[in-house]
Amino acid sequence: MLSVCLMVHLHGQGLSDTIVLDDVTVSVLPFGESSLKATGGLFAVKPDDMDLKFALTSTDLINMAPGIYMASGSYNTNRLVIRGVGSRTPYNSNRIRAYLDDIPLTSGDGVSTLEDLDLSGIGQLEILKGPSSALYGSGLGGIVRLNSPYPRKDGFSAAMTSEFGSFNTLRAGLNAMYKNQRFVATGGITTSLSEGYRENSNYSRTNLFLNCRYFGNRNTISFTLSLVDLFARIPSSLNKTDFESQPWKAAPNWLEVRGFEEYSKLLGGVKIESALRNGVTNHLVLFTSYTDPYESRPFNILDDRSANLGFREYLQFERKRWSFRAGLEYFHEWYRWKIYETENGSRGLLQSDQNETRKYANAFALVQWRPTGRLLIDGGINLHLLHYELQTNFQADSTDQSGSYSYPLVVSPRIGISFNHHTDHYLYASAGHGFSAPSLEETLLPEGIINTELKPETGWNLELGHRGLLAGGRIRYEAALYTIFLNNLLVTERITEEIFTGANAGKARNTGLELWVTGTLYPAGKETRFNAGATLGYYLSDNRFTDFQDDGIDYGGKKLPGIPFQKLNSAIFFSRDRFTLKLHHQFTGGQWMNDANADRYGSYQILHLQAAWDLKLGPGPFSMEFNGGVRNVTNAQYASMILVNAPSFGGNAPRYYYPGLPRQFHLGITLRFQ
Repeated sequence: MLSVCLMVHLHGQGLSDTIVLDDVTVSVLPFGESSLKATGGLFAVKPDDMDLKFALTSTDLINMAPGIYMASGSYNTNRLVIRGVGSRTPYNSNRIRAYLDDIPLTSGDGVSTLEDLDLSGIGQLEILKGPSSALYGSGLGGIVRLNSPYPRKDGFSAAMTSEFGSFNTLRAGLNAMYKNQRFVATGGITTSLSEGYRENSNYSRTNLFLNCRYFGNRNTISFTLSLVDLFARIPSSLNKTDFESQPWKAAPNWLEVRGFEEYSKLLGGVKIESALRNGVTNHLVLFTSYTDPYESRPFNILDDRSANLGFREYLQFERKRWSFRAGLEYFHEWYRWKIYETENGSRGLLQSDQNETRKYANAFALVQWRPTGRLLIDGGINLHLLHYELQTNFQADSTDQSGSYSYPLVVSPRIGISFNHHTDHYLYASAGHGFSAPSLEETLLPEGIINTELKPETGWNLELGHRGLLAGGRIRYEAALYTIFLNNLLVTERITEEIFTGANAGKARNTGLELWVTGTLYPAGKETRFNAGATLGYYLSDNRFTDFQDDGIDYGGKKLPGIPFQKLNSAIFFSRDRFTLKLHHQFTGGQWMNDANADRYGSYQILHLQAAWDLKLGPGPFSMEFNGGVRNVTNAQYASMILVNAPSFGGNAPRYYYPGLPRQFHLGITLRFQ
């Protein structure tokens, strides 16, 4: 479903209203289409305009989108599921591709980390739902694109923010922007701290971001830089007894070693857009990143680091009725990891020392045809090649895991159509192929050799949707039906607490309904002292194994675990003069916790309340905002993340549950200069 809701705040003329823009363009689509005309399933929103207070991560923002579920075990442990794809990844987000501007946030093994970016460094969030490999290569679940902030007005502006809340949680930052006809610059630094609700859950993160753009006569040059420095202790999951009676506790084995992860991450990129002649433009993106993680766990210590280089180059040709794009993307990553024994949390003897090289290339071609003013047809194809190499420098048990493997060429086509059957009302349909290749860790068998029989997980997405505007653009609605047919399901088999391997287990079918409605009492530009509005996003899904066997057990017909059957997010706001009140309600339906559908976690709902007062400081350029609120007003006890197929070792009960945060209070102040 094309779910695009962009909301803005007006400050001045006695206004502080949230209103709906009637149409926008989105950069995650290849030709910058109008959101109403696009043929793909899309959600786009601006974090600033959703006015989220006391949000250390992007979880609340992402969960507003229908068809999408982002589970949060803690600030640093999240799992993103798009239309049922990605639910089987234990502790992170896989089966998607993520970008900051045009810089990949996805590592060579397919893991995307979104939760360590601060919202102040995100100008717009765009999610392309369902298999879209014809546009971006590997990414069975979809594409997440984060765009840097962009000033709305010329000149210099700045904002200094400080928020404080329960569990000694603090978020403080300084952001600045500058814009003229030729040059745009945005940058900032933010620090987020929390002692945490649970034992062993201290969290500390610093974000630094910078984006610069120069607009020449024939060339546009953009530069993006992001730095993350993080330290987070890990409380891990709990069994049912502890979850229900003592949810603030950490898992005993993680508490004993004071388990934690820390890393510094630097990524950057340059994009050069050149206007050639006859409607032809050339786009070149150069990107790189470096990460140096360290993780102390009850069973061992992982010390690793990675670096990558790559480019994306394509030509685009524009005509009145059609557009064409063709190009190449190359990604090369070096990854080295060492595993040490743990001596009560301290590093012991070296157990393993491995080097990995991960390389892939995408060749792609896309075309868009507009035969009439009401009809749009687009199509594309992507060719993907992937190569892994592993070199064993040291292995305590003398097992040499060295080897290499190249996957066969993967061909991913896509086609879509959009028809404007009435003013501001569009019907669309699309079909697209997607895939996700196994990570090298998934290809390693317990005995240390590479499983060359493992195949990429593939799927086809079919969808039919309708969207439009009502009441002069004050109300926007979206509705879609989709089905995804998945083949060669990649499942994680846990041999011991620290040893995993992958297997192709069969087929599944994910089917769902998505709805999105948003509107305001008064439209943009309508000056009034009072305004009110509401937003509602809902999905209902049925995700089943159609042919799935694991360890000789047939799970055909069972529902996929880790995916709520339904989810509803709604928000209501009221504003008068410079005062705004907002209620945010989230209902999450029940979900199965294992493949056998033997254990089920029920539904839950939480409510957030926040208020803000904007104060103009005299005739000068300064203004101030005071805000406060209560999160989880009813103090509901719930599991914010379920560990799918949680193992049971040594006769202990399986640890399925990550407790969600209880009631929290927060206050904040923002000083602005415009």
